[in-house]
Amino acid sequence: MFRQIILMSVIAACSMSCLTMQDVAKNQAATDAILQGEHQLRKIAERTETSSRATGGFFLFVGSYGSSSQQQVIVRFAWQMPDGIYAISSLPLERIRVKLDNAAAVPTIRFNWEPCGYEGPTIQTLMDDHVQYAVVTVRESDWPIDINLPLEKPE
Repeated sequence: MFRQIILMSVIAACSMSCLTMQDVAKNQAATDAILQGEHQLRKIAERTETSSRATGGFFLFVGSYGSSSQQQVIVRFAWQMPDGIYAISSLPLERIRVKLDNAAAVPTIRFNWEPCGYEGPTIQTLMDDHVQYAVVTVRESDWPIDINLPLEKPE
């Protein structure tokens, strides 16, 4: 009886792992279909987000408390998915690269991602967890030079 239970458990585990592998392959194909190729951009904007964190611990009369705050520049953009629907996503500025191409008729974005099984409920989960960086292709006239050097104080 004990052997039958173990055998049934092993068979159930094997069949579940086979389904899991099939699901991973199906999810990978869905991820590839969403992210591959160039996508038209409609809007792009940047904003600075501030996140704060506080921690503390106390026991009787002794305790400690600490806090930190961090600012990050986020780029939000609307991009056309393969089915023609526009998704609104965001990435940190550090993960955006710009390619100047005067032959580009419209601005586009291309994603570089690591292979994964897309299990997230939203496109933003895919961006946060699996997109390594994005390349935005624009004409040089759409990306003006804006260099702000620190002013030197005269002596």
